[in-house]
Amino acid sequence: MKKLILTPLIKKFVMAVTGFVLASFLLIHMLGNLQVLEGPKAINVYANFLQTLPWEILWGFRIGLAACFVIHFCLAYLLVVENAKARPQSYSVKKSQACTLAARTMIYTGTLVLLFAVIHILHYTVLCLNPEFSQLEWKYEGKAIHDVYAMLILGFSNEWVSLGYIVAMIAISFHLSHGVTSMFQSIGFRNETWRYFLNKVAVAYCIIIGIGFCVNPAVVLISSYTDCQIVPAKCVIKQYEAQKDKKGPIFIKYACPKTAATCTISVAPATKTNTAK
Repeated sequence: MKKLILTPLIKKFVMAVTGFVLASFLLIHMLGNLQVLEGPKAINVYANFLQTLPWEILWGFRIGLAACFVIHFCLAYLLVVENAKARPQSYSVKKSQACTLAARTMIYTGTLVLLFAVIHILHYTVLCLNPEFSQLEWKYEGKAIHDVYAMLILGFSNEWVSLGYIVAMIAISFHLSHGVTSMFQSIGFRNETWRYFLNKVAVAYCIIIGIGFCVNPAVVLISSYTDCQIVPAKCVIKQYEAQKDKKGPIFIKYACPKTAATCTISVAPATKTNTAK
């Protein structure tokens, strides 16, 4: 009896702790990404700061985050398998009581999140899907650093990438809407007194995360296909297309690093014409 009770509880507690780490990382990552709205300087300097951290800190954080990710999802799948083995024969009549759709689809949204995380890392971190993005550079204080600003604009200018990203963010938000409330319950914070408040906190958090992550792809798509240049998407794409076939670094010229709505475009001077009176 002790084994049957404690083992699932321990697994759920570890899932809660790792889930808290992952949910906290999402908030930090979202706030960092939103610096795109401030222009190339903010996001590029921020990304360069992270990339140039001492390797012990950088890889310690990466390994720790990856470990939380793997442990969280392995335990989730293990609990699903154990629940299925506990009752190999399905119920003749199923009726969900006090159980939300998010709760019933956690394993499916979690699988989608797992697939998205792998693709996202390959796309923007390892640069396997678009290796040419590694050529993007930006000059800051006399040295060349990676132009993450241009990379994000070019990546999200592909409508399929942006739409897939938005769908994944909706799935993550849906997953969080139940995951955060379960986290509070697994660590013993949620009781009848706090239940209503904590549920509201979980819903608010998942909405903030979902909207926050969807801002960048939405802004890039709007700027790519309309005249509303929230970010200089058209200018960045034009300059990149003109330089992408050359070997060596690609530099995108921006009119002002502090603004995200304009960039340098060469315009031929107007010719003067004489009008007869």
